[in-house]
Amino acid sequence: MEPLKTQTIPFGDSHEFHDIFASLYPRLVSYARRYGATYPEDIAQEAFVILMQRDSPVEHPTAYLYGTVRTLSLTERRPLKNQSISLESVVEPGKGPDADEDLLSQEVRERMKSLSPTFRETLWLFVVEDLSIRQISEILDIPEATVKTRIHRAKAHLRNQLNSGGLHVLA
Repeated sequence: MEPLKTQTIPFGDSHEFHDIFASLYPRLVSYARRYGATYPEDIAQEAFVILMQRDSPVEHPTAYLYGTVRTLSLTERRPLKNQSISLESVVEPGKGPDADEDLLSQEVRERMKSLSPTFRETLWLFVVEDLSIRQISEILDIPEATVKTRIHRAKAHLRNQLNSGGLHVLA
């Protein structure tokens, strides 16, 4: 009989894992919803299950979870790939974490719709999800320099739209 292998828990001990789960789960559900997932709650839970079942530890578990949710959501909606992803489905009042409403005003949300999906996603992960450049790089599987460029260009585009002659809202 094989000895039972000890499972490493991401984010430290089980108490810490439960705290992280409680704080990340709603954000991951919101992220899955952004990709038009039919069952965003199931996808967020599945991401945690996949993380827990890994044989080797993950260096950046939060980035891994976001990447897994993204992949699962895109896989689920593959037949719908020609439909656009609506930012409204994520930042609707009453959906997602309360922080979303505090971070994005109605005008900024409207202007973000004009960004290309590539810039919108990168800026969303950086501003709303508060992920690091490295984490975004891992999620999107692109170089960190590309993430920085996308964030800079997205902010510049929004800055120009929002403040054609006034004070800059986004630094």
